[in-house]
Amino acid sequence: MRALPPHASISLRETHLAQLLAQRPPLPFIEVVADNFLALRGPHYAGLRQLSEHYPILLHCVGFSFGSAQPPAPDYTRKVATMAQELGALNVTDHLSLSALNDEFIHDLLPIRYHPDSLQALCDNLSRVQEALPVPLLLENPSRYLAYADDEMSEGNMMTKLVQRTGIGVLMDINNLYVTGHNLGLCPQAMLADYPQEAIDLYHLAGHHAQPPLLVDSHSAAICPEVWQLYEYAITQIGPRPTIIEWDNQLPPLPTLIEQAQLAQAYLQAAPVLDGTTS
Repeated sequence: MRALPPHASISLRETHLAQLLAQRPPLPFIEVVADNFLALRGPHYAGLRQLSEHYPILLHCVGFSFGSAQPPAPDYTRKVATMAQELGALNVTDHLSLSALNDEFIHDLLPIRYHPDSLQALCDNLSRVQEALPVPLLLENPSRYLAYADDEMSEGNMMTKLVQRTGIGVLMDINNLYVTGHNLGLCPQAMLADYPQEAIDLYHLAGHHAQPPLLVDSHSAAICPEVWQLYEYAITQIGPRPTIIEWDNQLPPLPTLIEQAQLAQAYLQAAPVLDGTTS
């Protein structure tokens, strides 16, 4: 994978595709939600291929369902691999979660058990996809709204085991970390300390909303001050990493998204330089 500079950018939504093509704002790269283009044809996909001629592309997925007992769907894996090849994508990302049961896709990212018994199936599913993709695969921490009574591992320890066994990289979603900490009564800074920090290659930032007593990872608002503070803490402890702004619902105009990326860039540039990192 071609190394990305520790800069901030946005995740594409189809509403903004024509504007991005027409204006070509100076963005260092663009994330694309692969699931929105799985037909691999049509005018939107043609526009996406045109966009890839001007920006490095990162592919983000929600459909591998690595936490399922069954392997990831071969047709889905093949389509994502084809897309990565055709767009010259630099990597593919998905979540440490469950989104398929008994071959039925669930339009959500459900929590998995953080238990040693879950490790082998997870590693098998990750390895199958790693072998099928032409680019590296990164695993994202999910937002959680419950924990299982028989969880025996922290989220960070679970991710550490997966990194050790498969060599997978980590996409650290700062908003998910904050939401999970709030919902489960955990300290997000302590959660972050459990992670294999050397494996963290990317950051996600997004907004959420309150649905008391929970916070919901809705991607429907600007990033809140508490998440910005956690982001600043993360880049101080781990170092600057390429950062992507996600916004899915109540989508704002493109300049608003770019402004959020510019705010993230300011944090990256202000971060202290750690050993082995550049800003």
